[in-house]
Amino acid sequence: MSEVWNKVYKSDIAFFGEEPSNFALLCFNHMKTNNVTRLLELGAGHGRDTTFFASNGIEVDALDYSIIAVELLDKIAKKKRLPIKTQIFDVKNPLPFPDSFFNAVYSHMLINMKFSYNELHFIFSEIRRVLKPKGLNFFSVRNHHDKLYGKGKEVGRGIYDIKGFEIRFFTEKEIRDLASEAGFETLWIREEYEEPVTLYLVSTRKSIS
Repeated sequence: MSEVWNKVYKSDIAFFGEEPSNFALLCFNHMKTNNVTRLLELGAGHGRDTTFFASNGIEVDALDYSIIAVELLDKIAKKKRLPIKTQIFDVKNPLPFPDSFFNAVYSHMLINMKFSYNELHFIFSEIRRVLKPKGLNFFSVRNHHDKLYGKGKEVGRGIYDIKGFEIRFFTEKEIRDLASEAGFETLWIREEYEEPVTLYLVSTRKSIS
């Protein structure tokens, strides 16, 4: 799958646009309220949200498994002298950070890539591990109201191959169950249409156990 994204970023370095996503703007307001100073972004891409967070005083560790995307983001960060550390990384592996390291974790449309349920549980367990007590996990996923849900070739339960992109579409219950089983309290789930996709925007907090 990294080859697909490398091809995307080679052909269009601003594939998702230059401006921060509405989800990033929404999450930033909650980050300010909760005094977030150190953020981990998973699936950062070319960094439209990463640079927004960093430009507003948050230190960001940005991970993506597309070498092209990471190189682009690294150049932008150095040019603008932003507090961003980039790394080529596959989230199916243990996160390269110590326990309780981040105030928050953020991912925009990463969790709906082709991960098995076991892989999703592992990813969430690692996110929980690197979060400080009561740390926040913000993520967005495509849902069953998306116009492309059920289209293309089904390659797994709830996962469809749509023009080379293998995408999982979530129900609200699946999100709540995944978060709860991984030790997170769901704070809110909101639905939003972001051309051309329909998303659930999710905020969860690391439960104290």
